[in-house]
Order: sequence, then C-alpha cells, then structure tokens
Amino acid sequence: HTSYVLGCAFSPNGRRIITADLDNKARVWGAETGECQLIIGEHTHDVKCCCFSHDSKYILTSSWDHTARIWKATDGTLMNTLRHEAGVDSCAFSSNDKLIVTACDNTVRIWDTQRGQLERTLRGHTDIVINSCFSADGNRIISVSCDRTARIWDAQSGNVLSEFFFFFKFNPYGAFSCDFTPHSFS
Repeated sequence: HTSYVLGCAFSPNGRRIITADLDNKARVWGAETGECQLIIGEHTHDVKCCCFSHDSKYILTSSWDHTARIWKATDGTLMNTLRHEAGVDSCAFSSNDKLIVTACDNTVRIWDTQRGQLERTLRGHTDIVINSCFSADGNRIISVSCDRTARIWDAQSGNVLSEFFFFFKFNPYGAFSCDFTPHSFS
C-alpha cells in the first residue's frame, strides 16, 4: 500500500485477505504468502470498507466516492455500482449473498446483489451511520451511528426492533463497529 489501510477482511476459506486504503484501491493478498494477487482500482476516492461474499465469488467495496461496488473475486471485473448521495462508510453481504447492506449519511440501505437495485432505505439515525451488517440468518440488521445509538432492524419490514443508547465519554462519536453473534437470536 502507498497510504493508510482503512479496512480488511478474510475470505470465507481463509486463503485470501482483502484490504481497503486511502489510495482509492482495494487489494487481494494470499494469506499464506502475503503476495498481492489482485488490485482493484476504479474508485475515485478513499476505499473505506471491503469484504468477500460468503461463496467467495464476489468482492464488495465501499468508498467516499459515493459508491459501493461489486467485483468478481477472480479477476476484479466490475459487476455493479451501487450509487449513493454521500460517502459510503460500510458494506456487507447477507449470509446467502442475495442482499447487500450499506451505511451512508444517516441511513442504512439494502440492495439486491444481482440487480444492483436499492430495495429499502432504513431511516431513523440522526447522524452519520458508521457501520452496519446482517445477522447470520439474514433477518436482522444492526447499525451504529455518530448519534451514539445502535439499532437493530427487521431486514424485511425495515422496522426498528431495538435501540441502544451510548452514554460513555471515551468516544465523542459513539461506536464505530458492530456485529451479531454467529448464531443470531430469536
């Protein structure tokens, strides 16, 4: 890398690592060799987040260029561009890879992976949403925001199921990361 690394993730089989950086690129590395296998460089601003699909066929990146992009994991071919009105802070696939969740401005957005079409926009945060992801069963989404809240949403209806307020002072912006346990909950 020629600049700071902002995000990283293992492939599901653990053989590859993807990194996102401030030089507008994502890079795929061999986990055992440390060699760069692929450079993805069509973003026009910092790449904030990156991940592999659960079947390892696709890579998802999000950028401050107002896009999230879906790429073929084998050769880096651009498959789809998900356009936003502001920088995209996070991106993640659902466990069946049929949906994508992105965090942009004060919203969480759910996209159809194959069509690249916006399915639903989740509104309710009052400041920038920093991170979001699906539960293991794909039925829920969690998001964290600079408004010092975390929200759990129903992925189908878009309704808020729970909201958590952070009153701690060590971070004036709230939480920066979120995830579910591997087994979700009922």
